[in-house]
Amino acid sequence: MNFLAHSILSPSDELVMLGNMSGDFVKGSKFEGLHPSVIEGVKIHREIDVFTDNHQIVKEAKDLVREEFRLYSGVVIDMFFDHFVARHLDDLKGHVNKVYTAADFNFDHLPEKFQPVLPYMKKFNWLGNYGHFEGLRKIMWQMRQRIGDKSPLDESVDLLIKNEARLQVLFDEFWRDVSREFRF
Repeated sequence: MNFLAHSILSPSDELVMLGNMSGDFVKGSKFEGLHPSVIEGVKIHREIDVFTDNHQIVKEAKDLVREEFRLYSGVVIDMFFDHFVARHLDDLKGHVNKVYTAADFNFDHLPEKFQPVLPYMKKFNWLGNYGHFEGLRKIMWQMRQRIGDKSPLDESVDLLIKNEARLQVLFDEFWRDVSREFRF
């Protein structure tokens, strides 16, 4: 799961949600300087990641892209699943605005390594653009640039389009499971 899914699979507390979203930017178990609610969110993030990484459906989805994206198959599926979350969210625009507003208001409480990411997230509206193929392609291209062009992540969108029906079925089944597990 990526930023959008983590923001949805959170309690209503803004700082917990932001901690959940930014969990990949907090390493180890030293949470010094972080707000207790952000720490709670980081822990939820990690629980979601463990659940996701061990879920048979996610493994099956990764197998669909593994040949082309090898080590990045997990990243690709995380982004594909956020695409499906975005497309099926009743009020994507409202949710995205809520997240960005909360992040702006609580910027000083965000993990230090996540703070420089937020302006890019907002500028390129990552959360809002996940739901459109071309928006997702742009985000994947930006990721490709950040990893030093080690994988043609933006080309994965063609694979999503080609396998959309199968991936949608896998996502729907997985989303039911993860939503039941992390219902707040």
